Amino acid sequence: MAHVSQSASLTSIAAYLKLAHNYDEQTALREAREVMHNLVTMRQKGFIDGWYFDEQGHLELLPSDAVLRRLGASK
Repeated sequence: MAHVSQSASLTSIAAYLKLAHNYDEQTALREAREVMHNLVTMRQKGFIDGWYFDEQGHLELLPSDAVLRRLGASK
C-alpha cells in the first residue's frame, strides 16, 4: 500500500462520521470536508502519503518516508 494517495473518499468519510457520531447528512458532510482538507494539507506538507480505512473501519494515515526516517532516528 506504499503508493496509496487516497483511498477513503469524502463520501466514505462522511458515511463513517454519520455512523460513528450519529450525525445528520449535512453535519457529516461538513465534518468530512474538514477532515479531507486536513488530510490533503498533511499530504502537501509531506507528513503523510495517503489515508485509508483499515479492516476495523478506522481511518489510517500512511506516514511519508521522511517522517518514518525521522521516527526511526529518534529511537
